[in-house]
Amino acid sequence: MAQITLDELAALSDEMAALVRAGIPLDQGLAALGDDVRGRLGRLATAWAQRLGNGEDLAAILAEDASEIPPLWRNVVLAGMRSGHLAAALEGLATTTRQAADLRRATAVSLIYPLIIVALAFGFLVFSCLALTPILVRTYHDLVARPDPVIAVLDRINRTLPTWAPWTVIGFCVVFLVLWYRSGRALRSPRGAAPGVARRAYLGGNRPWRWPSVRQAMEDGRLATFAELLKLMHDQRVPLPESLVLAADATGDRGLGQSAREVARRLEGGTVLTRRSDLPADFPPLVGWSLMAGMGPTGMGRALAASASMYRRRAAQAAEWAFLRLPVLLTVTIGGSAVLLYALVIIWPLTRLLLQLSLP
Repeated sequence: MAQITLDELAALSDEMAALVRAGIPLDQGLAALGDDVRGRLGRLATAWAQRLGNGEDLAAILAEDASEIPPLWRNVVLAGMRSGHLAAALEGLATTTRQAADLRRATAVSLIYPLIIVALAFGFLVFSCLALTPILVRTYHDLVARPDPVIAVLDRINRTLPTWAPWTVIGFCVVFLVLWYRSGRALRSPRGAAPGVARRAYLGGNRPWRWPSVRQAMEDGRLATFAELLKLMHDQRVPLPESLVLAADATGDRGLGQSAREVARRLEGGTVLTRRSDLPADFPPLVGWSLMAGMGPTGMGRALAASASMYRRRAAQAAEWAFLRLPVLLTVTIGGSAVLLYALVIIWPLTRLLLQLSLP
């Protein structure tokens, strides 16, 4: 069975968080969810309810169902259980997941008009190659004796049309469908970048302004989850090295996981975090400041809460920007590129013909 989708993951997170807050046993609540919801999510909830009713541990069940549940969600559950605040951890993940699903739908709506323009431009391009290009090439050879590279390229495109046109359509459709399918899978883990300027900028480094995007909204959502889980485990007196590793794994970001493990090793080795240089270059600056400036019993918790709030606010701002401006940006970029390509293929050769006719 493939991994559950973003919408299914958000619904599962909300349902489990509500069950935990209400004090209802998970086996009973998941059994009721399985009866109410059909499809893959219902079957999964029913299977978990049966296994929990038989006395199996939730962590062991999630480890065995790794092919259906993304590692990110499983790590959030484990971190929430370790912190004693499973409901809060699941609610934070549900917020990020629902935001990702909403952005995916907004992207789909934004792509409708640009794709129509691309389809029309490609159709006109094929029609021009079949009907207009042969006439233009013959006219050029009849009226102009000098060879022209643009006309030669246009003639070659026309001759090879049966070869490249069908494969262009097939390749575009396959790539689009694969990317769309992958975007609907539940929060795939990014590979993570190597330490450096680009990675520091991605994690909210010292830049006066950042280009808002769908990806930025998701990255800030992950960092908010990281800070929130750190605070929850700090409140439960979980050792900081262990908290860093669990919270970083719960974000699904491999690069952040490596940085968190490096910080954990330094803390276990007795390093006192007092300067930015004591942290890896690609460690989130806001969380790093929380670890350095809030080392008191309650100060770190407040600092981590402020960092999580900042990341959530930035994610919401990037999502709002994507909702409002992404349709215009995609229309101008994709539609404009298609129209420009069509103009270059049709109008440029005609201009070359007129130019050659004007020469002595």
